[in-house]
Amino acid sequence: MADLIQWARTAQRTGILKLSDESKKEVQVTFKDGRIVYSRTNDAREKVGPYLLHRGLCNEADIDEAMAIQRTTGSMLASILVHAGKMTEKQALDVLAEKTVEDLCDIFLWSDGTFLFEPKPPSPSAALRINLDPILVVVEGVRRAEVWNRLTAFIHRNGFYEATDIPIDETLPWEDLAMAKRVHALLDGNIAVGEVIEKLPFSRYKIYRAVSELIEKANVRRSDVTGVVDREQRLRRKIEDSRAAAGSGRFTEAMEMLRGLADTNPGRQDLLDDLVAVTDDFRRAIYEHNFTLDDVPVITISSDAIPSMNLAPADAFVMSRIDGRMSVRSILKISPVPEFDGLRSFKRLLNAKVIDFPHRRMPVENAKEKAPK
Repeated sequence: MADLIQWARTAQRTGILKLSDESKKEVQVTFKDGRIVYSRTNDAREKVGPYLLHRGLCNEADIDEAMAIQRTTGSMLASILVHAGKMTEKQALDVLAEKTVEDLCDIFLWSDGTFLFEPKPPSPSAALRINLDPILVVVEGVRRAEVWNRLTAFIHRNGFYEATDIPIDETLPWEDLAMAKRVHALLDGNIAVGEVIEKLPFSRYKIYRAVSELIEKANVRRSDVTGVVDREQRLRRKIEDSRAAAGSGRFTEAMEMLRGLADTNPGRQDLLDDLVAVTDDFRRAIYEHNFTLDDVPVITISSDAIPSMNLAPADAFVMSRIDGRMSVRSILKISPVPEFDGLRSFKRLLNAKVIDFPHRRMPVENAKEKAPK
């Protein structure tokens, strides 16, 4: 996905990118000169109408009336609501941009899918057009894909959670406090996580992340109705999945899965041993295939795109130190995070195509093998 979106951005493409998964879910993204101006999905749960309702920008009567007009005119739902004075144009554009990021970032979590790009101008009916830099989607999508593997290691679609006596503390850091409140209100021990997803018109990631934050802050606790044996079997399957991921070179995915399992299953030595082994393999793979400590990174995007990027603190620090002269070793030496976390930041930024190493040095072992005789 990072390559695909960056291709449209770098080549300044105009057209519609159609993406579909194995369940026939489809997301269409309209580009104009490399910028994202519109998106839509065939998933009824993720239509913009329910999204606007949950954001409190209009009521059901407004949506029903606008949809009746839409069926007759073919105009955008948000455009109709703006024209009717139900919300401002800025409110509509902000929601559409947020919804587009949600739609596209969810694709980063697909295990498989197909795509088709049709070079054609935007539809005239799309009167409200956002102006979104695709790099923001790429950075957020790469971040979510990494976190997703950890979340799904300990949160299950069929899992049940119930609220504790500890109230939500709004002064604590939350990725999305409003989302946490919505999810918290639904978790009563009788509704599975999958049912929460069906009730809320937001991405799977948003809901899983809210559940994880509520667990971390002890606002909810597990009330899983499945037996101990079933939970142990699920744990063993997840461990095998992590080992399979590591065996195929997907070290970041394996590490996030193991971290999630270790957090919720303290004292399991097999998890800790696997995590140490995969971490060592990840470090070796980075230096062998991606970059070395002596390589010098450069930023590949324009400076005006950087301030609006949603970077993790470690990633932001790394980005702030890249000047085309400092090596990976030099940046890691002054970084406030351990070497391993710094390497992960470099790898995330590299995967998101916002940095590159134009003059990579071959590892010593490979250099010896390829030296001319």
